[in-house]
Amino acid sequence: MNINKNLTIEETFNLAVKNHQEGKTDIAQELYDKILEIDPNYTNALSNLSVIFFGLGDYKKAIIFLEKAIKINPNYADAHNNLGVLAVKVGNIHKAKKCHEKAIEINPNYADAHCNLGVIFQKLEEHQKAKSCYEKAIEIDPNHVDTHYNLGLLFKDLGENQKAKSCYEKTIEIDPNYTKAHNNLGIVFQELGELQKAKECYEKAIEIDPNYANAYYNLGNIFQDLGELQKAKECFEKAIEINPSNKKSQAAYGGILIILNDKLKGYEYLQKGQGVIKFTPSNYKII
Repeated sequence: MNINKNLTIEETFNLAVKNHQEGKTDIAQELYDKILEIDPNYTNALSNLSVIFFGLGDYKKAIIFLEKAIKINPNYADAHNNLGVLAVKVGNIHKAKKCHEKAIEINPNYADAHCNLGVIFQKLEEHQKAKSCYEKAIEIDPNHVDTHYNLGLLFKDLGENQKAKSCYEKTIEIDPNYTKAHNNLGIVFQELGELQKAKECYEKAIEIDPNYANAYYNLGNIFQDLGELQKAKECFEKAIEINPSNKKSQAAYGGILIILNDKLKGYEYLQKGQGVIKFTPSNYKII
């Protein structure tokens, strides 16, 4: 694009952000690059370029831009937090922990950093520390939706279904379209034996995201428990259509086919083996 040379650097940055928010990342990147030609120390441009490369899956390049921003401004809390997110992506969880802790040291009221640090502790199975981080994030921002969801995951891991249920319900209260919260609330209801409520949760998750394979798988299990085998079969088929590598859906589909006397095809799917669906902390995000 032709960049208006009469724009100030701040106006150019605002135009870059506007294009970035509209998904026009090529234009945004060109504008950020132009800003850095004029002022190589413009940390917000460096940080936002990191976000672009994060979205492209080029984590190494994203890290380079953030490290440059931190070198220029060691007290750039957002950059430390985002560097922590990227450290997890490249498998360096201990560096991630230090990054989030540094972000909190700089800004003790940084709810996102407390939430992300909680995710790290949860991954390390330090559950009490994770809980403390999530509780601090909620104290800072009572409507921090991802923290309520992640706290629900933590309570679920600890077998505290009622507390998990309350967290998922709070997540949905804040964001009615939080699909994973609907799905995981369904799992809790299912384990509590409230199959109709579980069914409604899975159906809501699918209504919000028609390509949510795990919700179809879970709904299939509900229909199977209710004796509605044809509906269960259709759900497992849909889950496999969306995610052909989902071994658990394949195994469940094979089991239904055998019950429905399609044994040859059923055994074929059973032989694909079973997998494990794991629900991991959500929206571990970059700012």
